[in-house]
Amino acid sequence: MSYSYEIIGNIAVIQVPKGASQKELAKKVMKQNKNVKTVAKRTSEVSGPYRIKKVKVIMGEQTTETIHKENNVKIKVDINEAYYSPRLQTERLRIIQQVKPEETIIDLFAGVGPYTIGIAKNTKAKKIYAIDHNPKAIEYLLENRLLNKAHNVSVLIGNSLEIIKELPNVDRIIMNAPRQNNQETLEAAKEKIKKDGIIHYYTTNKKLPKINLKDLTIINQRKVIEYAPGKKHICLDLKA
Repeated sequence: MSYSYEIIGNIAVIQVPKGASQKELAKKVMKQNKNVKTVAKRTSEVSGPYRIKKVKVIMGEQTTETIHKENNVKIKVDINEAYYSPRLQTERLRIIQQVKPEETIIDLFAGVGPYTIGIAKNTKAKKIYAIDHNPKAIEYLLENRLLNKAHNVSVLIGNSLEIIKELPNVDRIIMNAPRQNNQETLEAAKEKIKKDGIIHYYTTNKKLPKINLKDLTIINQRKVIEYAPGKKHICLDLKA
């Protein structure tokens, strides 16, 4: 019987096929991966205002908190409290590699900070403003800032579209919240991007959304991951 799973830190999250024994699958996963201490199963898709995929522990340590290592950083997260996807590691690295020295950046929907902390640790960015409205995500973002000694990160909690109005114009804006990205969020970003700055606009759809790109040029378009059957996680790199 085929099954799939992803590993976040020392937690394996499995998709249990109909009719399968979840405990037998959990045993197999732990046998195959010696660093896995907890096996959980997904109990929901991304849902709610905080974009969380809920899980339930079925074997091992009774915790959903872990530290995941990627792109030279450590990301602490409780996967039942905040959104985090290890599948986006390559995409995050792609953005990190584009950042130039002395850039100022806004991470509009920062979550626990994988984009923000990755940039802070691996580049010579001047300042990163990380915004999120999930209090738990902000708690972990603050921990991750300390854990990685990311001194150039400013953490802000609240409505991203209100907070961005109070921030200075920047060189780069990351908008990785596909279900929240629409014309309103794009207009807010356009108000704060410098001339020749870059906006990374993410969307999840069967095709590109109908958005007004006035004053912006698409310099790159790529499928990041297959989000769900018939739906793609797409990034548009937009130059002002």
